[in-house]
Amino acid sequence: MSQSATDGTGGAAIWLRSPIVWLSLAVAGLGVYLYAPLFFPSSPTTLALQSEEFFFEANEAAGAPVLVLSAWLFFRRGHYRDLLRGPGAFRPGVALLLLASLLFGWGHFTGAPDLQLASVIPLLFGLAFCLGGGAAARAFWVPIVFLAFALPLPPVLLSATIYPIQLVTAQYAGAILNAIGVASFVQGDQILRPENTFIVIETCSGVRTIITLSMLTVLMIDLFERRGLHAMLLLLMAPIVAFLTNGFRVVTLVLNPHSSIHSIHNLQGIAMLLVGLTGIYLLDILLERLFGSRDPLVEEGDYGTEAEHAGADDRGLRIAPVLIALLVMVGMGRGVTPYLPPSGLAESPDALLTRVFDDGPSQLLPPDYQFRGSIRYLGHANRRIRVDGQPVEVFLGVANEQLRQFTVLTKRIAWPESGYAPIQEDWVVLEGGAGGEAEAPRARRMILRRGARTVLSYSFYLRDSSLPVELLRHGLAIDRSPLARDERILALRISTPLGPGGSRREEAEARLRSVWARLAPELRDYAPTRLPTLPSGKRASPSRPR
Repeated sequence: MSQSATDGTGGAAIWLRSPIVWLSLAVAGLGVYLYAPLFFPSSPTTLALQSEEFFFEANEAAGAPVLVLSAWLFFRRGHYRDLLRGPGAFRPGVALLLLASLLFGWGHFTGAPDLQLASVIPLLFGLAFCLGGGAAARAFWVPIVFLAFALPLPPVLLSATIYPIQLVTAQYAGAILNAIGVASFVQGDQILRPENTFIVIETCSGVRTIITLSMLTVLMIDLFERRGLHAMLLLLMAPIVAFLTNGFRVVTLVLNPHSSIHSIHNLQGIAMLLVGLTGIYLLDILLERLFGSRDPLVEEGDYGTEAEHAGADDRGLRIAPVLIALLVMVGMGRGVTPYLPPSGLAESPDALLTRVFDDGPSQLLPPDYQFRGSIRYLGHANRRIRVDGQPVEVFLGVANEQLRQFTVLTKRIAWPESGYAPIQEDWVVLEGGAGGEAEAPRARRMILRRGARTVLSYSFYLRDSSLPVELLRHGLAIDRSPLARDERILALRISTPLGPGGSRREEAEARLRSVWARLAPELRDYAPTRLPTLPSGKRASPSRPR
């Protein structure tokens, strides 16, 4: 008894004297210090609201659950953890650690926590390469890449796709309702019934359901050890099953008179998500019958020979670069001052519109925040003016670089409000640019209808570029840095009624072009991003629009 206790004490002492132990503890401690606030952000919201954000808010991150599931995927590979004791691959490991450090530092500098969170992926790959080389990286790539599910969708990509999905979801749910004998009429993003009107907002679009079900499908593939075509088909079917399931979710919300209650709303959504997961499981059974029995988790020889894994007496040296990378990240977080994009406007959009159209009656229209969803502006105004006795709505919004997870780039700018369905869409070139030497802008010309009301809409952006470029600029937080574009993006919509009570198409076109002709010169110098620096070092206020 005494001897065994002595042996145990001696073993503990040897363990505590091991440099690799203390290096590993230091790496773990710094990792928790840096990334715990990113995976577990403090939030004053209620549990019900947090659950809704995780399951249904497309532009929210899901850090904590994804981290837990990724850890589970890692520990499932317990028989491959010996690979981490094998010979490391120093050069690719250090390159990945350098990438992680730069990404973390840039995210801190630009105030982009999602970029800081993304840096954990090259960091873990770098750790795997340093400890066990390419064999370890291949063994653990699934739990590492799985962490990408913790990242929110790029808002530029989200805004370009989510409203069309809302419209399709409304049509799909309306078809189901009519098929089961429930009279309903779809009007844009609205489902109308005699009893009530249901609006398919962003949380009902199914985008987050697609992400969540895809994540659960990856877990199922790993748990059931699916590979090859079997796994690929499951991944391809997950978004389709999620979309179909979400349509039934919308139907249940429309039919449930108590769905406005927050907890009931969430429970219905989670229940339908489980239905979707059941559908994936049944599909997996079908594919198993087609492709045979389960494949082994890893084929022998996938991760190298025993000779490649033998001999590991320099682990302390190989973990040192990871420790250095984490210390560099800590230094960046402490020593680098975040860049603050200019905020505020010399003149609000409402003041500008009031000044430009001060020769007649004007009415300020209240914003529809439910319809606007995740779109956020630094400043915006929506005014109704009279041109030749007919109403014209003018909307002007200014991009806000302070809000990382939001953008102004969205097709829904063409819609005056919720409930309109597109009838016709094309492009028209407007004479007279608003960007100095810039060419005349291309406006999206749409005819929209809601019930008996039809409107003609011109909508376009000033100072933006192609979707891939904007995705890159926003994805790397370039517009939150000294590399920002010279002027903020402006969102502009001009719309007027058509048909009974409105006017003919030619007259409506003339009204919209006359409004643009008056407004264009005023937008030339409006809403600059870069503010000039005075000799004293103080920033000057941007000049008023001319």
